[in-house]
Amino acid sequence: MARGAARDPQPEGGDNEELRKRSDLLWNAQQRPSRGPKPALSREEVIQTAMAIADREGLGALTMHAVAEQLGFTTMALYRYFPSKEALIDACVDAALGPPPERDTPREAWRVEVRHWSHAKRAMLCARPWLAELPFVAAPHGPNWLSWHESFLWTIAEAGLSPEDMMDVLSIVHGYVHGSSDTAISLARAQSRGISPEQWAAAVGADLARAIGDPRYPLLSEILSSDSAGLAAGGSLPARHGRPRTLDEAFDFGLERVLDGIESYMRSIGAT
Repeated sequence: MARGAARDPQPEGGDNEELRKRSDLLWNAQQRPSRGPKPALSREEVIQTAMAIADREGLGALTMHAVAEQLGFTTMALYRYFPSKEALIDACVDAALGPPPERDTPREAWRVEVRHWSHAKRAMLCARPWLAELPFVAAPHGPNWLSWHESFLWTIAEAGLSPEDMMDVLSIVHGYVHGSSDTAISLARAQSRGISPEQWAAAVGADLARAIGDPRYPLLSEILSSDSAGLAAGGSLPARHGRPRTLDEAFDFGLERVLDGIESYMRSIGAT
C-alpha cells in the first residue's frame, strides 16, 4: 500500500506494533544477539553479506536462507541477530544509504549546494540499484535516511525560507532525484548482471523505436523520428539538438528546471 493511503485502524499488536519493534531494532541495534552463547558473527557481518547478495542478484534473492548459506550458518542461527527477513532488510537499506558525503569546503550558493546533494544522492542510488526494488509501503526509516534529510536542509538553511517551505523544497528535490534516476538505476542494475551499457542502450532504444510509425503514439513517433530530438544511433535517449544526450545531461537539465522553479518562488516571497 502506498505511503499515506488510508487503511483500517490496526488492532493492538498488529502491523503498527510490528513496525514500532522494527524501528526500535533499527535505531537501538545491539552488537550481540539477545540470547545464547557468544556469537561467532556480528550484526555487521550479516548485513554486509546480505547486501552483497542484493548487489549481485537483486532484492528478490535476499532471503535468510541465502544469507545463512553464504555465511556457513543455519537459517535459524540468523534469527538470533534479526527476528525476521524484514528486520534484516531494514538494516541493509539503512547501511546501503550510508551517510551523505561530508563537505570540506566553504558553503556555496544554495543552488550549487543542492546540485552537490542531488548528484551525491543519485550516485548512491545507482551504486545500490536494488534499493529501487523496495515496495512502496510503510517501513522503518533509520539514522542514515534522516542524515540525508539533514544534509539537504543544510544546503538551503541560509536561503531565507520558512521551516515549512524548507520541508516542501526537500520533498520536491528528493522526489525529482528519485524519479529522474530511474533510467540510470536501470542501467546500473543491468551492469550488475553482466549486461554492457551498449547492450542496454540498444535494448532501450529498440523499445522506444517501436513507437515510430505506430498510430497509437503519434506525438512520440513524430518526436523520435525528428532530426533534432530523434533517437540517436545506438542511444537509449532521444537526442537534443541532434546530438546524443547522456543520462547525466538529462538529469542536469531537469534538475536545473526544478531549481529555476524554486528560485522563482523564493523571489516571489522575498527570500534570498
